[in-house]
Amino acid sequence: MIFGNKIELLHEMAEKKLVSSLAINIAEFLCGLEKNLSGEEKTTLAAVSALLYEWISSGSICLTKDDIKTFIETNGEALSGIGFPNWEKIGSILSKSSCCTSDPEKEQRPVVLEGERIYFYKYWLYETSLAEKVLKLSRLPGKYLERALPIKNAFIKLFKDPQSIEQKNAADKVIENRFSVITGGPGTGKTTTVAKIIAGILSVFPEERIVLAAPTGKAAARMTEALREAIKRMEGQGLAEAPEIFEKMNSLEGKTIHKLLNWMFGRPEKNREDPIYADLIIIDEASMVDITMFSSLLDAISDNTSLVLLGDKDQLASVDAGNVLCDICNAAEAGLFERQIEAKLTKSHRFEEHPSIGRLADAVNGQKDAKEIIRICTEEPDLDFMSKTTAEIVGKAAENYGFLSDKTLKPAEILDKLNNFKILCPSKEDSFGVAKLNEAIERALGRNGSDDFYNGRPIMITKNDYSNNLMNGDCGVILGNRAYFKTDSGVKSFPVSVLPPLETVYAMTIHKSQGSEYDSVLVVMPENNMPMLTKELLYTAITRAKERVAITAQESVLEYTLKRSAARNSGFVNALKKLKKSDEK
Repeated sequence: MIFGNKIELLHEMAEKKLVSSLAINIAEFLCGLEKNLSGEEKTTLAAVSALLYEWISSGSICLTKDDIKTFIETNGEALSGIGFPNWEKIGSILSKSSCCTSDPEKEQRPVVLEGERIYFYKYWLYETSLAEKVLKLSRLPGKYLERALPIKNAFIKLFKDPQSIEQKNAADKVIENRFSVITGGPGTGKTTTVAKIIAGILSVFPEERIVLAAPTGKAAARMTEALREAIKRMEGQGLAEAPEIFEKMNSLEGKTIHKLLNWMFGRPEKNREDPIYADLIIIDEASMVDITMFSSLLDAISDNTSLVLLGDKDQLASVDAGNVLCDICNAAEAGLFERQIEAKLTKSHRFEEHPSIGRLADAVNGQKDAKEIIRICTEEPDLDFMSKTTAEIVGKAAENYGFLSDKTLKPAEILDKLNNFKILCPSKEDSFGVAKLNEAIERALGRNGSDDFYNGRPIMITKNDYSNNLMNGDCGVILGNRAYFKTDSGVKSFPVSVLPPLETVYAMTIHKSQGSEYDSVLVVMPENNMPMLTKELLYTAITRAKERVAITAQESVLEYTLKRSAARNSGFVNALKKLKKSDEK
């Protein structure tokens, strides 16, 4: 089975496209370190290591016994003749491998076998450390408890609407706990709740240092914008006698978590020795925070800082490994925290005027079958299910983007209209992906795609530019020799010569759209099944719309998407149970 340094089983898996070249490199490196296993046994170590790498690349923290079983069942035809090992054989071989340990607390080895889960040591350590930090933080009473009564009296004024009882309960938890999680779908009032929490705290502690952050520049900007909107709605709701509170709230600006941590050269400068200077830290779009980033964040929080996470656990998780928000919510629902740290907002106001979008989102989240989704789309007035042809998609786009040729419109009007409609795709590169659709739309509109700065080109920044305060995900438009972007304080413009890397954005990926809102969206699914397709991806795309949703997909691809969940493997809940059990001894 071993030919020089080539491992036959591993390379047969690569030929069948079951693992990537990077996974092969990791597996071969580990086999080069191995001291105890025979040549044939090394093939199992190699195959499992490569598969574990693929699982981490897709967002999971570990590889489980069930994953192995599902992998063998799902890829039966591709694996025929390869002889992929079952879990029992894997466990037996890993238990005697010099590269593997089942007691990672006592010995550090590259691979960890813990019960029915396999980790790379680094991710086992991240998870265990994170569980320790979260458990410790969750046990701490709120720093505002000594003045809870006047703050809660302010909340009574701010949350006087009887329908805001869930929001008030969430606000109370922030006062009662050092660590709080507020979850809810689109339109449930997470930002409104946070705005009132901030107002209530500032009414009693006017000098509090409050920090707002999010995983991406775009999400941070949207957080700032949403907070401004919430403040406008709040004025006159019980704190009008204290205009300085609203003035301070209006001065708050969201920033990226990277910037909050002073992330430099692949590592954060903020840590336990040099913590973040803040009394209250609020993290929005927490579902997008990976395990590495969240662990670094907790390391940089001082003992006098309160932390609040906001997010929708049903949306897409982080690009990198981990699903921290969902893990914490699952642990809370399992009763693993001594204090009630999670507050759920369930009443959505986003779709009150267009309830059919909410109905569709619920059906997707509930994993109804494709026929049911198509039926809902065809019978509801604000929904549509289109046949899948490039001509129809491009025609729809040309119809909605025709205003870009109107020279009488001002930059602010054009930027507003760009939020009226957006095409959302799962992928960049397939035949119905962002790249090909953007090219086709440019041709239909008579644009010169080879000209990076043609007049009326809608653009999206793809790399943070802190000198100009342009963030990855910011969208704007080229007009003449300048690029225009909308901010909460108005329209800003830059010469095209100073712009950071950017791309055309008639169509954009669903991942990039997370945190944004559009009046109408057209969701274009790929021609064939792809591993990235999950019900969370489709749910995220649908909930970007405020008024209208159209979906174009083959029924088989839609069915495939609805059946699959982006749930990621982790042992976080188990790690918490072990820690609690250890504490009880």
